[in-house]
Amino acid sequence: MRPRSSFAGAAIEVSDLGRSVAFHRLWLPMLGFRRVWAGDNRVMWSRGYDHFVMRQAKEGISYGPGALWLAVSAESRAQVDQVFAELRDAGAEILQPPKELDYFAPGYYSVAFRDPDGVPIEVAHRWDDLPEVADAEQVQVPGHGVTLGGYFFKPQAGVPPYPAVILLHGFAGHAHNMVGLARTCTANGYAALALSLRGWLGSDGESDQGLRQPLDVLAAIDWLAKRPLVDKERIAVVGASMGGQVALLVAAHKPPIRAVASFYGPTDLARWREANPFIRDYLDDLCGPEGLPVRSPILRVAQIDAPVLLVHGDRDENVPVEQVQAMAAALKGHGKEVETFIVPGGTHFFTEQQNAQTRRKLFDFLRRHLNRS
Repeated sequence: MRPRSSFAGAAIEVSDLGRSVAFHRLWLPMLGFRRVWAGDNRVMWSRGYDHFVMRQAKEGISYGPGALWLAVSAESRAQVDQVFAELRDAGAEILQPPKELDYFAPGYYSVAFRDPDGVPIEVAHRWDDLPEVADAEQVQVPGHGVTLGGYFFKPQAGVPPYPAVILLHGFAGHAHNMVGLARTCTANGYAALALSLRGWLGSDGESDQGLRQPLDVLAAIDWLAKRPLVDKERIAVVGASMGGQVALLVAAHKPPIRAVASFYGPTDLARWREANPFIRDYLDDLCGPEGLPVRSPILRVAQIDAPVLLVHGDRDENVPVEQVQAMAAALKGHGKEVETFIVPGGTHFFTEQQNAQTRRKLFDFLRRHLNRS
């Protein structure tokens, strides 16, 4: 478990974004911050779940330049509620009452208010580690030189040994994101291992966008295959976004798995960098152009033997649908078994109805490839 950071996040308004980025690159990387998102008028840096945002001041609309927003960590949700009650009773301007914002960081719960000088301040609590899940065994899984946190779920019915599915989350996610899908797995007769990839909540190491993370999952496959409840001959790997990319890279190592499924995962990182300007700085800071090929599943299709399912939305602006179309064509060109399911109107985040459609497709795929033979 990583120690709690007393810094939760900050945003500043700057008069010259380019100059400020150049200046902050002198010191932020020393503290582990990387650029993860960049647009015409703002840049976000991240250190795990810590965020630092720089925003270009607009002509005629300026707060400084200077601090726009400060955030500090609370020890518990109760402490957030206590701060809210104290400030509310004192007549402070409350910008946001206590609220869950899980998209920002795992278990994120915060209150926001304005100080007497008008500076917005947020007090937030977030998980330090994966929380307990009542119907799952919380596990520590040996990876490639790191330990991965996660959850192991047993099927609700049937007789062991069970077929099993490893579930991998996307960027800035964690194993708890996959609990819902894991429960759907158990309802369909599969054991499920939901993992936090290296660098994310509950796991050691630093996130690397598919460099060493596939090696961790290979070690997790070995660990899972030794579980008495699991049929080591019937294991599949399923991932979403970055997890989908990692799942495909895992398959290229020819592990003993029956199937692999990728939901809206990037497959050609050089083309992804060209197509999505918002992730260019992230990839450049992480690995540079020379580090993209080894992270690109499309360059490893010749080594993939397991049947592949590729699921993608045709309106995904984060990872364009061309990524999955090119991957499918490359797999077919090498004589590999591949199925695609393109979701009309689907973005990088499916609706409830789209999720239901894609899960039906996924479990049809798993049934056909994890059956006894």
